[in-house]
Amino acid sequence: MVTLPALLFENGLPNLPVLLIEPHRNHGGVWRIKFSYETGEPLSMSATQASTMASCLHKLGEVDLADEIDSAIKSAERYASM
Repeated sequence: MVTLPALLFENGLPNLPVLLIEPHRNHGGVWRIKFSYETGEPLSMSATQASTMASCLHKLGEVDLADEIDSAIKSAERYASM
């Protein structure tokens, strides 16, 4: 089974506390999921990648983080449909 640090690394994220997870529209108009940290620039990923990662987080028992990601995905989908 994969560990949390390994899962984050595989998805291009640091193993640091996340300050904010939110939907973000890039310059091309595509909604992505943005991860903001105390240090450095925020990072983002596609909603599809974030959804896959959230599923893995649920399996690891990281329910709070997974739920935050799922909530951001739902908001991004809602914004994209407007």
